[in-house]
Amino acid sequence: MTEPSTGQSTLVRTPGAGRVRRAILAVVIVAGVIVFTVAWALPNVAGSTFVQVRAVVTARAASSGPTVVIGGDPALQAGGVDISVEVDNHYPLAVVLGTSPTAFRAAAYLRDDTGKLTLAWQTGVGDATVEEGSDSPAGGGPADGAVVVPSGVTRHVITDGSQPFRLVDARGVALSPGVYYLKVWAYGIGSPLVPMALSGGTDPLGPPADLPAPPG
Repeated sequence: MTEPSTGQSTLVRTPGAGRVRRAILAVVIVAGVIVFTVAWALPNVAGSTFVQVRAVVTARAASSGPTVVIGGDPALQAGGVDISVEVDNHYPLAVVLGTSPTAFRAAAYLRDDTGKLTLAWQTGVGDATVEEGSDSPAGGGPADGAVVVPSGVTRHVITDGSQPFRLVDARGVALSPGVYYLKVWAYGIGSPLVPMALSGGTDPLGPPADLPAPPG
């Protein structure tokens, strides 16, 4: 005998369906946090941790002037050196760095036998891509700003063809013999030191650990 239908249906709940939905929601939230961190937080807040800076120093050969040895390169008679800076962003995305208007700087210090470092030369140039007064987390005050650094290696000229780091003074006399240590900065990040020996000069103390930032 068949029971008469009451016209009501029974909702069947699948065991564990709630747990599955909660697990999916948790995965979505975690994925969103990862995307936010990788695509925005790290490039904007911790960009400098992914960037390395290198100095590119090239002697300018001349018929007069002191001999110069840059790093381990052969000695060359030169009247000046040209300096560029390489910025290497290891992150797969562009990063944001805070910077002052003088984005690229270079300085050379002479070290004497007592270890004293004397500033011999310095210069600095700006970067047209810097956004002044940026409200980026990496930005500074109203006089500073921020710059977007693409992934990979970019090179920026600090001394152009007409204004190298001259190895003679205003009178045309060669700079004092000795070892000059060069350093460049890009967006406030410094490079390793580059030793430059003039006229056979040596440094019995060995290279210093670092150079002070030049004034200005």
